[in-house]
Amino acid sequence: MKTESRFPEELLWDEPERRAGLIRGFYEQYNEKKPSYGGWGHQHEEIKAPFYRRCLEANGHDERSTGVDVGCQGGVLINFVNLISWVGVDIDKRALKVAREAGVACREMDFTTAIGFRDECVDALMMTEVLEHLPYPSITVREVHRILKKNPRSTYVGSVPLDYHLHRRWKVMRGKRLSGEQTHVHHFSFRELNRLLRFYFEKVEYLPLSGTAARHPKLNLPYNLFVRDIAWAASGPRPSVGQWALVGKDLL
Repeated sequence: MKTESRFPEELLWDEPERRAGLIRGFYEQYNEKKPSYGGWGHQHEEIKAPFYRRCLEANGHDERSTGVDVGCQGGVLINFVNLISWVGVDIDKRALKVAREAGVACREMDFTTAIGFRDECVDALMMTEVLEHLPYPSITVREVHRILKKNPRSTYVGSVPLDYHLHRRWKVMRGKRLSGEQTHVHHFSFRELNRLLRFYFEKVEYLPLSGTAARHPKLNLPYNLFVRDIAWAASGPRPSVGQWALVGKDLL
């Protein structure tokens, strides 16, 4: 007689916060070698801050609007963009300590997959130099879309490096890694980023931060080959969206 098979439940380790703890420990160790959490200028903050502020103002946002900075680090951009009522979340406790000392309202959150905010609860969301660190950008942007209020003024600002510009393609041809940054788990091309943002938002505006296209804007060079870092401001979350599907040509 065949006995019923049983999964050995006693082998499982029930520790709900283990994943967040491992990720937090990794970033805290990594950030020991980075510039300070309150540093300025090493990620184009002086260019991004006025761009974000201008786009928020153009969409009618002011101190009555609410926004969340996902991956706020030390709260540098919150304090320089200012304009609206911001809160920040991050997984790194030491970064949050710096942000609190800078007067930023913030709390700890593991946002590597889901983002723990209610549906349609904020007017703006900022995610600068974060999306490339997360394993499933399509899930993350869908979460952003869920959290933002569904009106034309709602705005999603952020920035990422683009890893398929000419310099990086040449590196790969020479047998080197696409990116030497160990915490980058997703490598964007402009085509993929643009398709992802326009899938969820009616309007998207870009600002090249570095690369030949940023140095020579009058040449109108294609972003996919001549931009290394890019910022965006996406507004008008689409009222309903289907299922995101990445196609191969979007990767390059």
